[in-house]
Amino acid sequence: MSFRNWATAYFHYLTGSGPHRCWDWPALALLSGASWLYRKGVLAKYHSIASHPERQEHVPAVVISLGNITVGGTGKTPTACMLARRLQAQGWRVALLNRGYRSQREQGGAAVMSDGQHVLLTAEEGGDEACLMARSLPGVPVLVGRHRAAGGRLAVERFGTQVLLLDDGFQHWQLYRDLDIVLVDGTNPFGNGHVLPRGILREPLEQLARAGAFIITKRDQISQDRADAIVRQLRQYNRQAPVAMAIHKPSRCLSFAAWHEGRSDGAGELRPDGQPILAVSALGNPASFERTLSDAGFTVTGVIRYEDHHQYSRDDIRQMADQAAAAGCPLVTTEKDAVKLPASLIHEYDLPLYVLSITIEIVEGQETIDTILQAVLEDKL
Repeated sequence: MSFRNWATAYFHYLTGSGPHRCWDWPALALLSGASWLYRKGVLAKYHSIASHPERQEHVPAVVISLGNITVGGTGKTPTACMLARRLQAQGWRVALLNRGYRSQREQGGAAVMSDGQHVLLTAEEGGDEACLMARSLPGVPVLVGRHRAAGGRLAVERFGTQVLLLDDGFQHWQLYRDLDIVLVDGTNPFGNGHVLPRGILREPLEQLARAGAFIITKRDQISQDRADAIVRQLRQYNRQAPVAMAIHKPSRCLSFAAWHEGRSDGAGELRPDGQPILAVSALGNPASFERTLSDAGFTVTGVIRYEDHHQYSRDDIRQMADQAAAAGCPLVTTEKDAVKLPASLIHEYDLPLYVLSITIEIVEGQETIDTILQAVLEDKL
């Protein structure tokens, strides 16, 4: 194991909820001190804006934020796509605003990833999550950039947008929003309860009071008692916001070539039925993806994990090919990873790679979410 991989594993162990050893206390003390400073800093930044509403920027559209209070995957990207489709089907002109992780093409604070008809930037240029949204949402413009208000104004001016979905916006206080929807990972809702870097919280749990609605994701991966316990914990900080439950639902598993070409004729589809596979991902919560594969009927014989937002190299592709050959089975990855994988290298190494498409389905509380969305839309438009 490389030093980097060892350090990453040790950090995750230290920030986990399990017991620690006595010789871990110096590292834990260091993280706790840094956590105290981080907490002070994040609250000071929030209050500097909350106590001065005039510092928040406004755009001439309804702004709905989707975010979370933890680092790691809660399902924001598929939830944003689900919500965008739902609003679009109701006749609203919708656009998505994404931070554009590692975006290289942003000018003036914003760039157009997709105009709703064509994907204009690559994953490297505009970010992996934004690229996936652009591929998944025909008719919905996707804009990227650190300056979300600039992206919002651009969306309104160029596309006549009425509803802006602010992806990963719970901690982006500079832009005024009409509704904050907070996603909570049912399998790991709040980590060990500490803020970064001692835990996985982006801000103290008390800040959940700002949320206008909650969606607990991965409901199918937790028990009813666990779901009830999460709701009770949310109610300690927010007694009014409705709580919905959602599941990650696999839709199909296509060969990389078929997925890359956008084919929908069923060709190149990998059926579960106990099929042995290797799971490949660069996610905040890879265990959840692997659990989804198992629940779908695949037999996960091994996993290949990279850090979240990892940029795949030729060496990575070669190693995947070697491991697939040694295991004698194909690899399955996520759409978020697939947008970053270079098609030329996949073809060059004849990589037996498949892409699992996942959708979010609200299984409890859909009517309540619809009601609060409709109230927000009717109030402003």
